[in-house]
Amino acid sequence: MFTEKKTCEIVFAAGKGLVPGAGEELRESLDLLEKRGYRTRFLEAETREELSVLLSGVSPEGKLFLADSSRARSALAAMGFAAAAWSHEGNRADRFPGASYVLEEPAWVDDDSLCKIYQRLTGNPWKILETERTLVREFVPEDLEEICGLYDEEALRHLEPPGEDREKERQILRDYIRRIYGLYGFGHWAVLSKESGRLIGRMGFSLPASREREILGADAMLGYLTLKEERGKGITLEVTRALLDYGKRNLLFERVGAEADADNTASVRLLEKLGFESVLEEGGKILFARKA
Repeated sequence: MFTEKKTCEIVFAAGKGLVPGAGEELRESLDLLEKRGYRTRFLEAETREELSVLLSGVSPEGKLFLADSSRARSALAAMGFAAAAWSHEGNRADRFPGASYVLEEPAWVDDDSLCKIYQRLTGNPWKILETERTLVREFVPEDLEEICGLYDEEALRHLEPPGEDREKERQILRDYIRRIYGLYGFGHWAVLSKESGRLIGRMGFSLPASREREILGADAMLGYLTLKEERGKGITLEVTRALLDYGKRNLLFERVGAEADADNTASVRLLEKLGFESVLEEGGKILFARKA
């Protein structure tokens, strides 16, 4: 079963001679983060050589490093540590090239965000939500075979499956995880059964094409595919309802679209149950939309 990876230690890495304001911020951050239950540490180091000495034998597991120079951040990342940038009044000129995250006043960053930064930097999937029977998380490359197993004869009537070249498809999935999740913070996600831990669906959101955006006024398009053995149990309805609520609350969607083949009666019924209304039917397909 999926176990969410979390950060439990925050390590600040800075060069010598922090300006007074940054030094005060550091002391406050260490104090506040410890009160929130994190282990904290400060390393007065900037070069890879200095960091290598101080971190000899140290496991990267559970540790999020905040470096106040691009040189230190790059060195930490090259050493296999999860490293974000720490911006303060003494280093505003450093643009931190290559940094995925730049934090100001890190002590005031909420726990969920710190956890998600750590997960993204270590390649661990985000947990999106739970329903009564399922857990929804981001995909990982190891999911590919189970993803392919979702495409039975009925699914193939309506959806394009992954290609036969598994290594090529695995690279496509890696790129999707890095680019789509990393850039937008949403996408299609893995649906796991709480009972078995098995991947039983892929559901989530995609960006609308320009025509869909024009016709539907949608911020995102809902998509869903459920394993054959799990269809007819209400799981798709259970998860998509939760996803629509997540889209409204967490992603701030105002309007969501969907598409179904006109002869896919199960999909059409599902969308109607979810409150979608038909907007346009042409070419054997129906475009739906609903207020988020």
